[in-house]
Amino acid sequence: METTMPEPDWHVLGEPGDGQLGTGHQGALDPLLLPTREALLARRTHRIPRWKRLLQPGSSGPAAWIRMEADAQAERLGRRTPGTEHVLLALLAVHEVARHEPQSVEEGGAGELLAGLGLDYARAHAALESGEVTLPADPRAVEAYLVDAAGQGSDQLVRALLEEDTRARRLVEALRG
Repeated sequence: METTMPEPDWHVLGEPGDGQLGTGHQGALDPLLLPTREALLARRTHRIPRWKRLLQPGSSGPAAWIRMEADAQAERLGRRTPGTEHVLLALLAVHEVARHEPQSVEEGGAGELLAGLGLDYARAHAALESGEVTLPADPRAVEAYLVDAAGQGSDQLVRALLEEDTRARRLVEALRG
């Protein structure tokens, strides 16, 4: 069963462009970002397992959408549960889709903050897929970071992820080093 969650700050603001990739930015969108693009443009919904809907009834808003996208990123990389590195991938994915679909997708400040650190989705995804970065266990569950940053904006979520010795922080350090 599929459930669509409201996405106030991360969702469609109007009709998408002409439906072609790269309508708002030069170059084609990375094929790895197509599922994120389709979800953001409401052409596809995130699949939420029944057990998660039962554990988190009524969760909505940007934090819920980030969690769903982090789940999807983890699944694409063969992980059952997301870590903070998957939250980082989710934020980078939204940022890059928003750059290609600026008339249709709005994002918070997280993407610009991460881009300012020299990060992009393709490099981060490739580093995780190849296993080239050693990642320790996260000090807290993903939900703890999402709850702490709820209502404060996605840039605050990035700051929280990078303040502690998280998998996200280790990934950033490896990609910048």
